[in-house]
Amino acid sequence: MARLIAVSIDCRTAASRQTFEEIVSRRRDYLVSKGQCTGAADMLLLELDELRPQQTFAHIRELLNVSPNLEVFLTASRTDPQVLLEAFRVGVKEFLPQPLTRQEVESALTRFEERFACRVSDVHRQSGRVVAVIGARGGVGTSTVATNLAMSVQQMNQQEPVALMDLDLLGGDLGMFLDLRTTQGLKHLSKDISRLDETIVKSTLVSHGSGLQLLPSGYEGFEEMLHMPGSTMRVIGILRAMHRHVLVDCGHVLDPAVKEALDCSDQIIVVTTLSLSAIRRTKRLLEVLRTASYPPGKMGVVVNRYVSDQKEFLGETEDLLGMSIAGLIPNDYGTASEAINHGKPLSIMASRSSIGQWYLRGSESLIGDTSHAGRPDPRNGAEKKPSFLGRCFSTLGLEPGRKPSAV
Repeated sequence: MARLIAVSIDCRTAASRQTFEEIVSRRRDYLVSKGQCTGAADMLLLELDELRPQQTFAHIRELLNVSPNLEVFLTASRTDPQVLLEAFRVGVKEFLPQPLTRQEVESALTRFEERFACRVSDVHRQSGRVVAVIGARGGVGTSTVATNLAMSVQQMNQQEPVALMDLDLLGGDLGMFLDLRTTQGLKHLSKDISRLDETIVKSTLVSHGSGLQLLPSGYEGFEEMLHMPGSTMRVIGILRAMHRHVLVDCGHVLDPAVKEALDCSDQIIVVTTLSLSAIRRTKRLLEVLRTASYPPGKMGVVVNRYVSDQKEFLGETEDLLGMSIAGLIPNDYGTASEAINHGKPLSIMASRSSIGQWYLRGSESLIGDTSHAGRPDPRNGAEKKPSFLGRCFSTLGLEPGRKPSAV
């Protein structure tokens, strides 16, 4: 499912509340929030005030005026036909008589999921594209690539703000890359995701002069990381609804938050360099992603700091990985470092340099074009002599075609 289903329960009868929560919690992609309904909930179990039913109906009208997509499940110990008729007229979708039974709750949830899937499908067709950028290892320039890709996409779509999300929970620094002062971020949004909506997320975004909007990490890397399951997926879902493009800097660690980002992304860009250690990690990371059943067309590899005399080494790398490289970012470490120190993207500070030109021209073919991403290398079927990389990696148990151990 594209995102979690937020469920709120406002039920005085303890047995009904406990039964409903137990059944919902066992289903995938559901998140039961504490307290009463907020504007971020998708479903509300509400108990009818049988002494003052009109008061309950007025409350339902208020909720639906604020959140038209909210689905209300009404529960009561008595089933007066006239009361039920009025309940459905005000917008109640399901009625569950007390005591609640598993069969009735499961049937109601199945009908809800059918309606929800249709609604989410319609929204998804109109929503933005999510691109996750993950490094094969630390030090390959993942944040540099993610930031400059996001800025280049923003420059190509000046009328539509692009979102850049910092998912480095070990201490994200994307604010420094853009010379932006950040105070809050994903850390603060994740504390209570049941309350999340576009207004709250928008208040946390930091705008760059170009129009690019940054969602900082909020983590410094010194505190304990308490990742709320589903929080990353929820935040990305909201960003997707607000922006044409969402780029996520995933760092280089496959923690639970990053796995959620990869699950709900449309495209995964793996950043690496042509060093033996980086290539080894790239092969292992790709194998893990394939094991997770991501389709080949969703994944692409970009080589950072590439120099032209590495062409032969590049071909051997493609043979080892079993796929063509999607992008070659020129090596200009000095210019890239200077841009970071000044807090300016390369396409702005060094637009005439080879690396600045690559981001201005190459990002358009990379983002959203997966025709070459993950494409099997046509040379794989040809008989080849053992290459330098093949000889090196055979000693590590990473020959082409051999399944490596997990990262």
